[in-house]
Amino acid sequence: MRFIKWHLGIVGVAFFGIVAMSEAFEIKLKQEKIAEVAEYGKKYKGKEIFYSPILKSACFGKYPDGEGGLIMSKYIKIAVISAMMALNDKTLTKDDIKEIEESTSFDVVVTVPEDYAEAPEDVQIMLKQETNNILPLKTVFGMKRKDKLRSVVSTFQYEKVNPKASTAIIVRTRKVQKKYTIDFSYVK
Repeated sequence: MRFIKWHLGIVGVAFFGIVAMSEAFEIKLKQEKIAEVAEYGKKYKGKEIFYSPILKSACFGKYPDGEGGLIMSKYIKIAVISAMMALNDKTLTKDDIKEIEESTSFDVVVTVPEDYAEAPEDVQIMLKQETNNILPLKTVFGMKRKDKLRSVVSTFQYEKVNPKASTAIIVRTRKVQKKYTIDFSYVK
């Protein structure tokens, strides 16, 4: 009898652990979840969103105040866009949401010193999960910043990453290489 109770306890913990983790880094968002995150973005208008509890789990390094970055999953992207639009009393349109929903990729935004990145090719961003090195589909400059940092955006395919794995983000420039670690299972 103890044996059965012990195994049921382990199965229960494993099951609830899987259910709890299933919310992490969602590739398909339900309409209720989209509405929830859009409201969340409105609550933290503008740059306030980057200091909110949900976005903090998607940030690494000293982002948004210094070098580091942000994992822009579908959930995070909707929150950020909603927050920025809320500054002008606007909301996401059905077309905006459809475009995000149909996307097969996510972005990794990093900040590097301006003098290290004169062109997007000067910055290489790679994800490393155990022995798997994941290269981006493309890398472009992001939004212009007011400080001495430059925002660089690399796009990665969802199908290439394990959304429940700890990930090293390697950022190489002409002058330096930095390594950040983030656990994708904590990123919504």
